[in-house]
Amino acid sequence: METIETKLLLSVSLHVAHGYVGNRSVVFPLQYLGWDVDAINTTDFLNHPGYGTFAGRKSDPNTIDELFKGLRRIEDTNNPYKAALVGYCPSAGMLKVVYEHIEQLKKTNPDMMIVVDPVLGDNGRLYVPEEVVPIHEEFLKKGLVSLMTPNQFELELLTGIKVDDRDFIEKALREFNRIYKVPYVVLSSITLDDKMASFALAQKGDTVEIFSVDIRRIECSFNGCGDVFAALLAHEVNKNQGVLSVTVLRTVVAKMGEILDISYRVEQKKTGKAPTAVKDIALVALRHVFEKTFE
Repeated sequence: METIETKLLLSVSLHVAHGYVGNRSVVFPLQYLGWDVDAINTTDFLNHPGYGTFAGRKSDPNTIDELFKGLRRIEDTNNPYKAALVGYCPSAGMLKVVYEHIEQLKKTNPDMMIVVDPVLGDNGRLYVPEEVVPIHEEFLKKGLVSLMTPNQFELELLTGIKVDDRDFIEKALREFNRIYKVPYVVLSSITLDDKMASFALAQKGDTVEIFSVDIRRIECSFNGCGDVFAALLAHEVNKNQGVLSVTVLRTVVAKMGEILDISYRVEQKKTGKAPTAVKDIALVALRHVFEKTFE
């Protein structure tokens, strides 16, 4: 009889009823790639703020605690989570509860890969209360996180280093690795001299390697792409026996490039003009991209 593999992943992030950010950007791509995803939603919003209208509510620490405890009661101990992905948490109290449970899951299953997309802010400002930042810092210093995907603002915030050229990017990545003991750190994208690239640090034993992959620039902003990036990166690292390499990063960047290009063209066709912002990437229309192979 053929062996059927199931890969379990726990994703903790925001939820919206409409559009594709947070868990709405994480669950579908990973399910399409063969993951059985459990999702804990830290919000129940109508949509993301880019729509200019808003409804819904944030969850609370007690509810998140109950959901984690419930999952522990019904989990299959013979088939534990292979990975846990932590995204947007709107309060320090909630994030503390999330990390307490994630730590317990890691103790039960030391092989579980923990991926953190901090979602603290962007463009020079925080999205969350300042009290959230030290909760991240405290947990990261425990050395339990395998992969971190900060954006430029978050990398600068968590290291205190302004990254405005390649040397300072490398310095910040090394400092991040030193302070927080995270072996794989990926700066999702940054623009230097009108060129975009993704930078990564990979530590294997005592060896630390830093590499980058060029990104084709599209003059447009996209909501939800950071969540998809973290999800695809977690998948590709797992597929590569838990190792981050330049090939893994190049594959994810290539997939993201096609995802954004298709989303741009879908929006252009819809509006009849070149868009400057895409509210929601076209996840369903581009599902074939998730499993594509790039040379």
